Amino acid sequence: MRGNSEIANCYFSDATVATSWQSGPASEFIKAESTEVDYRFPIVGSISAPVIHLHGSKAFVELPTETRMRMVIKNVVVEIESFRRLIYRVEKRHNEWKIANMISINESDNLHPVIPGTQFKIDPEELIGYRPSYQFLSYVRQAAGGSISQDLLGTDRPDDVSRIYQQAEKWVNE
Repeated sequence: MRGNSEIANCYFSDATVATSWQSGPASEFIKAESTEVDYRFPIVGSISAPVIHLHGSKAFVELPTETRMRMVIKNVVVEIESFRRLIYRVEKRHNEWKIANMISINESDNLHPVIPGTQFKIDPEELIGYRPSYQFLSYVRQAAGGSISQDLLGTDRPDDVSRIYQQAEKWVNE
């Protein structure tokens, strides 16, 4: 696993990040620790092949990802599986390629008990108001004592996603 200094070196000092739990300077994203995460369980992630849109000294990169995280809710060990697409704006400054911006687009998520046969029930009323692209992430964040905006980027709002792509294409071609 990479350390924070190795991760920080991938970003320009003025880089920004927008995810489900943080929006602002990349430096805050890199050093952030969540009180909502149960550190007994590692966060496991996987990525797919990136799609790179390159023009001169700029590129935007689409990176499909999946993250799995276990936690205890209602005295049951459950696992949330989140699917999202990361959009990185990268550029070459002073002969060095680094990340200038990263945006997360929520696609879908699942929540299930880890141990087969274990009963874990959610009253559908508890999900009212949560967006379908990240409804279970919203649910577990609230169950852990946190909160999450219902205005994040998600595939259930295709106009917002389209706008992000248009902005990235415009930026890369400037």
